[in-house]
Amino acid sequence: MNTQAQREIIQNVYPFLLEEDINDLFNIAEYKPYKHRSVIIKSTDISTSIFFILEGMIRGYFINDKGVEKNIFLRPEHTFSGSPLSLFDQKESKYTYEAITDSKFLCFEQSDFQELMGRNPRILKLYMKGIQENIKTMVLRIESLIDRMPEQRYDELLNNHPQFFQKAYHKHIANYLGITSVSLSRIIKRKLQNKS
Repeated sequence: MNTQAQREIIQNVYPFLLEEDINDLFNIAEYKPYKHRSVIIKSTDISTSIFFILEGMIRGYFINDKGVEKNIFLRPEHTFSGSPLSLFDQKESKYTYEAITDSKFLCFEQSDFQELMGRNPRILKLYMKGIQENIKTMVLRIESLIDRMPEQRYDELLNNHPQFFQKAYHKHIANYLGITSVSLSRIIKRKLQNKS
């Protein structure tokens, strides 16, 4: 992906940014491609990187006491991500971050990003929009897990994030929904039958 294509993505997602703002961002950005199943951040890493997903999708997971992987989040392209424990508290990441598909990122060191948003209100607005989107996503996910039946959770995810079903494997979606892959297959089959 060339620099012009990267710049166009940023401009389209954040149209309030001026050309000079984008120049400033790219002066502190590092472009990083990741292959499918590449680990971006390992649990126990202290990662001070903020990354913007230009293309692809990632997941964050932990391994529970029974040795089972549990997806805590899925992040689609054109969103920001990073390890909250590392970024906010300088602690080890609790989760492993993995590219679900071949993915491309713009990575920013937190200190560089903070310095830039300290002198540029539009970059601060960009940062705040990223934080707001992350919080909104997590709150809706918690509410869904607490108060929705599996089929309702599926419907909400399909309506709110249809791109997940285009990029993520069913096993990752099922795990994210808190159901088994077999249950997800049954829900999808039932939905298809109802349409016909």
